[in-house]
This record gives sequence, structure tokens and C-alpha cells, in this order.
Amino acid sequence: MSKRLTIVLAHGIFGWGDTAQEGRKPPQAYYYGLQPFLKQEYGSRADFELDISAPTVAYSDTVAGRGAQLKQAVESALAQAPDGRRAHIIAHSMAGLDARWVITQNGMADRIASLTTIATPHRGTTLGNIAYHLRGFIPHWRTGLDQIAGLRQKATALLAEIGLVDPALATKDQLAALHLLLKNVIENSTREQVKHGLHALTLQGCQEFNDRLAQQERDIRERNPKPVCYFAYGGRLGQEHIALLKFSHDMLAQWGTADEKQTGNDGAVSVWSSHYPWDDKPHEERTDYYQGTVPFDHFMQINWRIPDTRPSDAMEPALQDVYRDIMKNILDVHAGQQ
Repeated sequence: MSKRLTIVLAHGIFGWGDTAQEGRKPPQAYYYGLQPFLKQEYGSRADFELDISAPTVAYSDTVAGRGAQLKQAVESALAQAPDGRRAHIIAHSMAGLDARWVITQNGMADRIASLTTIATPHRGTTLGNIAYHLRGFIPHWRTGLDQIAGLRQKATALLAEIGLVDPALATKDQLAALHLLLKNVIENSTREQVKHGLHALTLQGCQEFNDRLAQQERDIRERNPKPVCYFAYGGRLGQEHIALLKFSHDMLAQWGTADEKQTGNDGAVSVWSSHYPWDDKPHEERTDYYQGTVPFDHFMQINWRIPDTRPSDAMEPALQDVYRDIMKNILDVHAGQQ
């Protein structure tokens, strides 16, 4: 009988899982197109049964607050697995902090085999500091973006009428991902939750978090048997990128710390910060923990486009290769458990 391979996809701040906290299925997956890709690539393997879940945790909160919900989701995902089977977490952005917290909780390192973080600000981000101090202005962003979206939708509908645009695009919300994200900021999170979530991403907030977990994480990495394997990826803007993130990229490049400036960023998180805090080579492109820097901005790493004019959620080949590399690491760890 094949062994179950349990993968948990954890979402970043203001993100969402397969089911929103309100119980409705979101119109777009946070990891857009990833589950269909993984099922197509690995779903028919005879040596394991692929089990993927994408839980929704608090859209914004302290790491411990979001982490407690992620912990419950991991336990639920493993409920149907044979005794001793361990989960693999893929975590984008803040979710990597949540997952690190989960692993340090009593007994959870026995239940989690690996953590792969994608552009997680392990060392914080100057943009987190800026957002934290400007959080009172966040509601105004939605108004402006809604106006832009309305104009774009009207223009697309007109072009569709005269045959210059695919009619399917006239009814598609090309800013669906951004609208969901902003709704979770403005409508689905309290002011205190937004405050806690943004503080967790600041340089100071991450330093405090890393200091608290340092000894526990060292013990978990070094224990034998059943160490937890840690993998990390960072990103930089590629030739194609989301215009909205070019602005934040330039802000971080200008006002970031010396380390952030030196290593570049993906429009939200620097390569330096994408390295785990215990990685003593945070400026290098490959270390024992850091698997490499992908040529995708913070949103394109999860297959978003803003606006999104594509007809489907299919990932481009270069992004597929990133997730194949992630899966190779996971499968190597999985094989070692057998």
C-alpha cells in the first residue's frame, strides 16, 4: 500500500485557504493553480498517495494566533494518516513564521517532516515597518483601487463588444486576488489584528520572535532521530513583474537596511530576510538551508497577476520548475521516512 504524502499549503498575511473563514469558497485560490499542477504531476504516482490541504487561518494576527490555527489544521490533516506519518508544510510569506512557531510547539516536530518557506521575512522587512506605521491609511487604498478596477472593467467590456478582447475577459474580475487581499485587510480583520500582524513583519518584531525561538529551533534541527528539514527560497523581480510591486521594490531598495539593499528584494521581502535566521550566510544564493532565489516577485511566486488577463490558472514553465524543485526536496525527505 502506498504511503500518504501530506502537504499543507499555508498562506501569508491577509491571504486565504480553500475555504474562507466565513465558510464560502474564495473565487481564486491563494496558491493559484498549484494544487491542479501538483495533482497532475504527482497524483498518479504509485509509491505514495498525495494529500493536499490549504487551511485558512486568521487573515492577520500575532504569529502565535495564526500559528495556533495552523497547528490545528496540520493535526486535522494528519488525522487520517497512519501513526508516525509526518506532514510537509509549504509556506508563503508570513506563513513561514507561523509554521516555525508550530514546529516548536509540544510534540509538533514529531508530526512535521519539513518546512519550505517562500519569501518569508524571517529577519523582517523595512516595508513591514512602513506598513505598520502607516496602517491607519490602509482603508483609503481600497477606494482608489476599486475606482481603477471599475474603469478597467468598463474598458474591457467595450473592447469585447467590438471584438478586440476575448469576451470571457469582460466578465472576469482581473483584480480578484487584490480585492480578496484588501477585503481581508479592511473588512475581515480588526484593527488590533492588523496591528499585530504587521508588527510581526517588522525588523524588530522578527528579531524578538527569532530570539524567543532560537534555542528550541536549534534543538529541533539537531535532534536525532526525526530532525525537521528546513528549506527556504527568496525572490527578486524578473523582467516580467507586477507594476504595483515595482513601486514597493524601489521603496525597499532605497530605504531598506544595508543587507536588504545588498541582496535585492521581490517587492516585499529581501533575499537576506528570506534566509532562515540561523543561516550564517544570508548573502549567498545557495546554502545548506537556502535553496535559491527565484525570478518572480512576491505575488508571481504564487502565480498571481494584477491585473490577470490569462484564460486559466495554468502556471508558466519557469514557475512549475520552482515547485518541482520544492517537491524534489519534499520527496527526498519523504523517502527517508520509509
